[in-house]
Amino acid sequence: MIKLNQYEYKEEYTYYMLQALREGDKEVFRKDFLNLHPTDQTEFFLSLDDNRRLRIYSFLHPTEFSEIFSELNPDMQKKIIVELDRKYAIDMLNELPSDDAADFFGLLTHKEADFFLTRMEKDAFL
Repeated sequence: MIKLNQYEYKEEYTYYMLQALREGDKEVFRKDFLNLHPTDQTEFFLSLDDNRRLRIYSFLHPTEFSEIFSELNPDMQKKIIVELDRKYAIDMLNELPSDDAADFFGLLTHKEADFFLTRMEKDAFL
């Protein structure tokens, strides 16, 4: 696992991940990104604009993205959940540790929380 703050070629490593993301090279991006320490994954994710974040969602499995999502501050979580495809969001929320999921649902209106919770329960039984 690579920790970027201890890695001699941090800028170069980041450049190649951005290039793979831009070019749609899913395999290269996943290899480099998933090799990063989770803190660095979150920092990299937060540095991206909206369009690049959308690409990340298509490159990462909901389980993988749930680790990043749980590290985001509450305001960012509310922003990100709107960007996600509903099915992807539900799958990702199913993967969150229960305390992180409870914290997230506490940020939402009753109607918003109910939307996700009802569908999460249905997915769990399918």
